Amino acid sequence: MVKDLPAYLDGEVRLFNFAEDGIDHDSLECFFAIQHELMNECNENAKNGCGNTGFIHNQSSILEAFVKGRLYGLCMLETRMMYENVAPDDPHFMSSSRNDSIRYRDGERHLTLPVFCAVDDDKRIELLWVAARVRRRGLGTLLVECLKRQGVSGASFVEDALPFWQRLGTVTYSTSHAQVVFNS
Repeated sequence: MVKDLPAYLDGEVRLFNFAEDGIDHDSLECFFAIQHELMNECNENAKNGCGNTGFIHNQSSILEAFVKGRLYGLCMLETRMMYENVAPDDPHFMSSSRNDSIRYRDGERHLTLPVFCAVDDDKRIELLWVAARVRRRGLGTLLVECLKRQGVSGASFVEDALPFWQRLGTVTYSTSHAQVVFNS
C-alpha cells in the first residue's frame, strides 16, 4: 500500500501508539519530534505564502491524545539496507534528528515516519496529519487501515480533506461538520 519509496526503504511498516509503554524519555522525544515537524511545516507554509495546516493550533489536543494513549503513528522496522543507507536528514522519517526517529521494540530498531493520528474516546479519528514531503504515498491510508483493524469506526471533522476521506468511507454531514463512517 505504501508507494513511491526508495528501494532502500525495505522495512516492514507497523502501527504504534506513541505512549504504548507509558510516558517515558523515548516517548517524550517522539512526541516532541511531532511538535518539531508541525512547526517546520507551519514555518515553511508561511514562507511560501500557503498559510498553515491548522495543526499547530491543535497542540493541546495532540498533547491530550498523547497523555491519554490515543496518539498513533507508523514506523518502519530497520533493515540492514536501511541501516547502511538512511541519512540523518532522510525526508521519509521524522526530521528533528535521527535519534528522535528511532524507537526500540523487542530488541529491534524502528524509524518513525512523519505521520500521526489522534483517536477520540469514541474510537473515531479526530486528527490525521502526514508531512507534506511524504503525502500521496499511501501513509495516511495505511495508518487509517491499521486503526480500522484496531476497532476505529470513523473520523470527525474531515472537511479539509474530503477526497481522501471519501476513498476510505462514507461521508455524512451533521449540522456542524462532516464525518466519515468506515465501510466494513
